[in-house]
Amino acid sequence: MTTVFVTGSTGRAGEYIVKDLTANGYDVVGVDQNPPGGTNVQRSQGYTYKTVDVTDFGQVLSAMKNCDAAIHMAAIPNPIMAPEHEVFRVNMTSNWNVLEAAEILGIKKIVLASSVNAVGAVFSKGVTQRPYFPIDEDHPTFAEDAYSVGKWISEELADAFVRRRPGEVQIASMRFHGLMDRERQSALNAQSERLGLSGGAPMHFWGWSDIAESAHACTLAIEADFGGHEAFFINQEDTAVDEPTESLIKQLYPEAEIRTPMPGNTSAISVEKAKRLLGWQPKATWRDA
Repeated sequence: MTTVFVTGSTGRAGEYIVKDLTANGYDVVGVDQNPPGGTNVQRSQGYTYKTVDVTDFGQVLSAMKNCDAAIHMAAIPNPIMAPEHEVFRVNMTSNWNVLEAAEILGIKKIVLASSVNAVGAVFSKGVTQRPYFPIDEDHPTFAEDAYSVGKWISEELADAFVRRRPGEVQIASMRFHGLMDRERQSALNAQSERLGLSGGAPMHFWGWSDIAESAHACTLAIEADFGGHEAFFINQEDTAVDEPTESLIKQLYPEAEIRTPMPGNTSAISVEKAKRLLGWQPKATWRDA
């Protein structure tokens, strides 16, 4: 049976990933610094938990032994929770540790938690004009803050580790976006209005993703065979606001080329690559939650 190493396994997204993997017949070695049930080692059917500091290379290497694939989710999740230099240190060091440990142990399939912020998004100082919509994986970065820059550089790290063992490793960088469970989707649906011109919505590109479907995308990335390193936007195919997408783009990003029609509330970010290479099919919408 395939064993998958999952960092951040007790985190919000990590719990969904562990659940999806075990439901699909995988064994999981989950690591985090916040143990479930307050014990350092916990075992249940298909799941073993270990307390690991992912910024410590020795701990990562030891915990990853005998695993067949790795999904790295552990990180400081934004540039607000800690000083930016600490966000950068923790996130970049842990990414390197997972990639190098996987190389030493001969692990061939790796999934990294990237973010929509890899292209510069909600943590930027303001709305930055974009060359085109819908945004896809070829879109350039406009990242400014430590978290977003770290996500972009982590994708460059993945390219480097593919060059270190060409033809032997496959890495998927998953650009997650506004993860919501059904409860949060229901709360969004219950609001009297959801305005695309207010707050940080324009810098989110009005996007969101279903947390369970996003977790399943990680399982699919382990199962897929595409070779090398690829980044994938992981978000739903509708926006999280009321106004039509193209109308919002014309108001907020007037310089952008509209390359493909986005009728109604169609997402401003394309997920065609994830659908094509991973077989991922996002179906959830907050509108029926």
